[in-house]
Amino acid sequence: MSDDRDQLAGPGLYLYGLVQLDEHVPEDLIGVQDEPVRGERLAQVTALVSHLDDGAVVGRPAEVRAHAAVVDTMAGRGPVLPIQFGTTTDDLDGIGSALPAERQQAYVDNLRRLADVVQLSLTARYVQDTVIAELVREDPEIRQLRELTRGRPEVVTHDARVRLGELVVAGFERKRAADADLLERAVVPLVEELRHREVTQVDVVLDAAVLVRRDAVARFEDALEDVAAGVVGRITLRLVGPQAPYDFVEEV
Repeated sequence: MSDDRDQLAGPGLYLYGLVQLDEHVPEDLIGVQDEPVRGERLAQVTALVSHLDDGAVVGRPAEVRAHAAVVDTMAGRGPVLPIQFGTTTDDLDGIGSALPAERQQAYVDNLRRLADVVQLSLTARYVQDTVIAELVREDPEIRQLRELTRGRPEVVTHDARVRLGELVVAGFERKRAADADLLERAVVPLVEELRHREVTQVDVVLDAAVLVRRDAVARFEDALEDVAAGVVGRITLRLVGPQAPYDFVEEV
């Protein structure tokens, strides 16, 4: 079975993920290259697969989206273990060889562990103009440098602009520490587990994956609306899901 993340020649079947043995796959579920997705029962789990023409190439953005849509759709119905994008096999025997029965018990255990929860992705971002205005009010040096650089050529204010940028970034980071803690304390009581993702952009306050009980998703969304109301105009919240538990299990 091939698992290269780049473009791959498709020998026969494309694989999406593993679900519980008795999980029903919707008849209208469409996957990579507009092929219908079906379930193939193995010894202890069911593999989600679709047909792939011999010699077909997988790796385009549309196929990445199709793969994710299949896995996330099934995650909304029940637990699913995602298989790495681009994974193909020649035929059904190839699936059985790659996922022998003795390994499937671990997959069964993970599926049971995830049966009552679903992953959601929560991103909080600053409204940049609002936070910059705060920094200008709070920091005399930032205020002075903004006045110094406003309307003047970059060539003569280069050093001042560099210093201003450093101060603004440091200000965002300083505020992020307190605001992320505030948001996290509001969210943690509502979830089963939370995992942070690396923050790489200055305006991101919090980027996290959370596991929420399936029967509590609506209550979590309502509670998050209350949190959002408390930070409106300063921080925006974005919630995505249900998703496959990418952040809580390793891809098969």
